[in-house]
Amino acid sequence: MAERTEAEKLGAALKPRERTFVREYLVDLCGTKAAIRAGYSEKSAASQASRLLRKPEIRAYRDALLQEQFDAIGITKHSIAAEVWKLYERCTQQRPVKIWDSQKHDYVFAGLWEFDVKGALKALDMLRQMLPEMGKDEDGGGPSLEDMVMGGTSGREF
Repeated sequence: MAERTEAEKLGAALKPRERTFVREYLVDLCGTKAAIRAGYSEKSAASQASRLLRKPEIRAYRDALLQEQFDAIGITKHSIAAEVWKLYERCTQQRPVKIWDSQKHDYVFAGLWEFDVKGALKALDMLRQMLPEMGKDEDGGGPSLEDMVMGGTSGREF
């Protein structure tokens, strides 16, 4: 008999509707919609989602399922950080500013260069949040894989 995965062990401790909620939550990361799809009433879906996502056992099950999905396709915290660095490099590449020359009927170089400042700063902020956690083991705390993918913690739970 095959050994149960961590997600299966954590899921066994939950009620069936809670397990369904977590699986539905991972579809689109929207707690309200997940609660509705899991069978909670539309009227109370947002509050149910918020309540469920605050429960440590729900969060642990969600993280275990998410980790399984990431493992299946080879995503690690380090690969996410590498992709964010590539994004930073792309955002800092200079592009010439061109303006329309009505006499030449074409765009011409304006003598200025631009780059994506907001994108570069966002990428650096994401790296700042990720890098201190890279040396820790998987049980060492720090941001969850979901938080890293979503660009940090926004405080929004549902």
